[in-house]
Amino acid sequence: MNIRKSALEIATTISLAISMLACNSNNSIEQQLSIPQWKDAQKGAVALTFDDWTPGHPSIVVPELQNRKMVATFNVITGNVGDWEPLRQAAALGHEVANHSVTHPHPYGISFNDEIEAAKRKIEAEIPQQKVFTYAYPYGEVTDSLRRYLVENGYCAARGVKTPETDDFVYSDSIDYFDTKAYSVMTETTLNDFAAQLTKVEQGGGMLTYLYHSVYSDSVKDFSYAWVKDTMFRQQLDTLMHYNLWVDTYANIIRYHRQHKAAKLETVKSTSNTDVFRLTTDQPFENPIPMTIMFTSDLNKCHIEHESQLKVTQNEKRLPVKRVSIKENGEQIFLYDQFIFDAIPNAGDIVVEFVNSK
Repeated sequence: MNIRKSALEIATTISLAISMLACNSNNSIEQQLSIPQWKDAQKGAVALTFDDWTPGHPSIVVPELQNRKMVATFNVITGNVGDWEPLRQAAALGHEVANHSVTHPHPYGISFNDEIEAAKRKIEAEIPQQKVFTYAYPYGEVTDSLRRYLVENGYCAARGVKTPETDDFVYSDSIDYFDTKAYSVMTETTLNDFAAQLTKVEQGGGMLTYLYHSVYSDSVKDFSYAWVKDTMFRQQLDTLMHYNLWVDTYANIIRYHRQHKAAKLETVKSTSNTDVFRLTTDQPFENPIPMTIMFTSDLNKCHIEHESQLKVTQNEKRLPVKRVSIKENGEQIFLYDQFIFDAIPNAGDIVVEFVNSK
């Protein structure tokens, strides 16, 4: 473990007594709190999405993701699923099982209830613990009527197949949630091509969605479309692990982005060593997900040296506090002055207490 700290900062900190962390009412922590753009204060976000639930997904993709503690989104054609148990197992590991229709039709002249609503009902019946939030357009084809249907029926986003342009790698409040873009991983995609997209999104601070279809090995025959060899797939995942990027399901990343646009911190009260505030949004969200809040320690204001000196609760439930970490040259570095915790928006007062312990 590496703690980033300059020599001057070390000398300054050593000269301070550990007990100097008192924060009086004239030194409220309000200006030291912020809501990072992405969970865990990562520089960008990446969603790995896999269409059609082909043979390589349960046998290759899920185990490789699990080995790296990653989760992904599997867009399922429900009419093609013969055995739901592997999908239930994937969902239990945290993967998203999303809607890709019943039969993968073109969107013209079809019954949305028969193709989209029926698929949603099937997924939620087979995997009761998971709610369907997102849709992947078959063939990437979008119509105004289909878009309206998804909005009116409670979906939070739908993924298309358009390739992201340069500006799409930059964090933006103006994402078209119902035609989000995706970088398609093809048979001929090189590792350099794959990594180039990660570099763009890390530098731009935005969201990147990868689109996979078939993943095969010598023993697993999966050649429905744009097949990727298992050895290349493992190299891609290992490359992804070297970036300062939040990897999560498509639904979780989109939901976080939507909440972040609407979120703000409001101070309720401040005393000598305790501050109370609220994480609110200007509109309610169904099933909100936790959002990261960052406390930046300041030698001239509220200063702490260790996460144990911050006691954070929401509705009397203790919230874990940890340091912000970044990756440099394959090494994980923990920043000495930035601490984070996750809280639920619109879910009650958050109490931050400063304690003299290490």
